Amino acid sequence: MITEIQKIFGANLVCVAEYGKDQQYVIVLEKITAQTLNESKSLLQNYFKKIKKFPLLLTHEELKDGLDVFPLEFLNIKLNHKILYGKDIFKNLKFEEKHVRRELEYEFRSKLISLRQSYLVVKSDKELKLIVEKSIPTLLPMLNGLLFLKNKTIPDNITEILDVTEKEYGVNISILKKIRDFGYSNREEVIRELVDLLSKLGEILNSMKV
Repeated sequence: MITEIQKIFGANLVCVAEYGKDQQYVIVLEKITAQTLNESKSLLQNYFKKIKKFPLLLTHEELKDGLDVFPLEFLNIKLNHKILYGKDIFKNLKFEEKHVRRELEYEFRSKLISLRQSYLVVKSDKELKLIVEKSIPTLLPMLNGLLFLKNKTIPDNITEILDVTEKEYGVNISILKKIRDFGYSNREEVIRELVDLLSKLGEILNSMKV
């Protein structure tokens, strides 16, 4: 895969990194044009067939200029990435707390609205199960952002992340621990508790001064 990427992009390629728990790729280029997309389309479509996700394509300039717009996304790449080709342009990225707080509030409130709407329309236990199973991977990047705002070293272990978040924000997140451990029986009750948790975290972020 890396050899093919190098062959297609040549000197335009800045770096390739793997990030996240599901081995997603990010490809950073000096520039991206319609021709660039056309030349790489076949390769990226083959990649999609394997993991059902397209690599994230960025220019070096978009990465630098996007730290105030997508700080949470880029923070999580910085926290969990491995360089497969080129120089590590992620390790020295600097983020401002006000930008992270703003996106976090947006994300928590958006997820809250989405969760409430989903709860209203689901018709089967299978759909409820899917919502519950997605909650941890969906919320984990946001929990990392919460710890960043507290200037805490972000653990690699999900258990430690949950414990430190609970301690630093004084909010009960036992529902996430139950989901992690499959320690629940009523999925509707789980979703109701998630709604309450997202609401509380949204309120905390709204009142936070950074």
